[in-house]
Amino acid sequence: MRTAANGALPLAITMGDPAGIGPEIIAQWAMAASVNKPPHVVVGDEGALQRAIALVGAPLQVRRVGDQLEGLHEALAQGALPLLQACAPLPADLPLGRIDARAGAAAHACVQRAIDLALAGRVAGIVTAPLHKEALRAAGVQHPGHTEMLAERAGTSDFAMVLANGELRVLLVSIHLALRDALAAVTMENELRAIRLAHRACLGFGMAQPRVAVAGLNPHAGEGGLFGHEDRDIIAPAIAAARAEGIDATGPWPGDTVFMRARQGAFDIVVAQYHDQGLIPVKYLGVDQGVNITVGLPFVRTSVDHGTAFDIAGTGRADAASLGHAVQQAAALVAAQPALPDFIFMLTRHDRTIADALEQLPAVLAAGVRHIGFKDIGLPWPDLRRLADAIHAGGAQSYLEVVSQDEASELASARAALALGVGVLMGGTRPEAVLPLLRGSPLRYYPFAGAVVGHPSVLQGTVQDIVASARRIAALDGVHGLDLLAYRFAGDAGEVPALIAAVCAAVDKPVVVAGSIDRAERIAAVAAGGAAGFTVGTAALDGAFAAGAPGLEGLQGQLRAIQALRATAGRLAGPLTAAVAPAAAPARP
Repeated sequence: MRTAANGALPLAITMGDPAGIGPEIIAQWAMAASVNKPPHVVVGDEGALQRAIALVGAPLQVRRVGDQLEGLHEALAQGALPLLQACAPLPADLPLGRIDARAGAAAHACVQRAIDLALAGRVAGIVTAPLHKEALRAAGVQHPGHTEMLAERAGTSDFAMVLANGELRVLLVSIHLALRDALAAVTMENELRAIRLAHRACLGFGMAQPRVAVAGLNPHAGEGGLFGHEDRDIIAPAIAAARAEGIDATGPWPGDTVFMRARQGAFDIVVAQYHDQGLIPVKYLGVDQGVNITVGLPFVRTSVDHGTAFDIAGTGRADAASLGHAVQQAAALVAAQPALPDFIFMLTRHDRTIADALEQLPAVLAAGVRHIGFKDIGLPWPDLRRLADAIHAGGAQSYLEVVSQDEASELASARAALALGVGVLMGGTRPEAVLPLLRGSPLRYYPFAGAVVGHPSVLQGTVQDIVASARRIAALDGVHGLDLLAYRFAGDAGEVPALIAAVCAAVDKPVVVAGSIDRAERIAAVAAGGAAGFTVGTAALDGAFAAGAPGLEGLQGQLRAIQALRATAGRLAGPLTAAVAPAAAPARP
């Protein structure tokens, strides 16, 4: 059940601006012989990709896959290049090497579709080919680039861009801002945030004690205030605050020497004050070697370290090396991720399916949630049927959780689950009575562990009692997993994390944690305990979680926030959990 980072999930490779070299480098990369290519799907336009394949002379067959990536692994097994058509089909005469609103709109649509796939757990991560910012603007897209687009859609405001190659790592305080605006972005808050993110990134790279260098803003890092006050009055205090938190941050160092020193091994990462200060040294060492990594997203994202190259688009001269490095890095990041629990959104409040469940469902699906449940009480049967059908039509897995209090009603709920065609039946306290009904059906069954009583339900007993019950029930033939009402535990609330971990360790089947999961710490405890999934219902409907980004208020904002918490639960470095290992330092810069 867990959507762990495993080889079965593909990487989504977005085509970038189709008037640039994006489709061409994808075709070149796909054509290159390699036994190490991870599973992948191109998110783009079939016509643009076919033209690129013809241009580079690649003996590739493109195979369209379904909206939920149906047929992807069959396509890969047959040596075809899987493609998800994610935008309106582009005209065959779309000019290459020119700004075109149609190209900008298509590129934007493909990135949005890839993000939705990542948030829904359909892909392991995203690798992006380059966008053209003027084409985006011509299409009415206000985002200045990928990073901001990804962060807003994912609902996070705590993110940064890291550029890395074999010799240097750089994190940017500000990204796509005019220089005048970038200077205004040098604030205590932004500096401290960037230093923290750089530290977390390096922990994710496997460094026990990262050394973070902070570049100065002004010549000679301000020379004590002679050449500007920002280094002395803003950057230095932020470094001091970071050091007080235990971060090994130093500086501000003069920008004309700090990158050289990092390349020689004095520092593990450099915090650069603005876009060009950080990107020039990385790209000088080789555009084809660099990888762009976004820190702080609830999924892995890497990118090429170059632009759309309109000047050579359509000439066959584009180099796919940077794309190859970006794909390899994304695969390494994914492989190093811990398994993550599935987020199951329950269209319920206080153990009853909400009256407007059908009306709320489109917003749930639009937020990328693909595990959706409801109870067997609260709606009449015809509405339950329509709800189950709508969940299935939206490509989501459906769950029905039993809250019945006697054997007759519990058996009736099991029959209802079979009739509705849900994927998973959760809850219930009488597995011996229910199992004969389910034999021979595809329905997966997750009964409650422990003594669950009352309505709303409460989990009673000691931790030892509940673990013993879990072992007994999990051993029954036909039980596929357990529903653990941990956050309705009648005992000491401080014991709940240990309870989750003990039950998960005691059985060899998936455990879904339920109850009042209404804050980040509880999601983190679920992940740390090794649970396969967790349910949230009332808390999201009541707005218990802070929305991750402006414009994501309401239910969609709640669901995006929970997805982000799920993706980062229990991790020191968010999605950045594998190293871009630097090569041995050269003898001299």
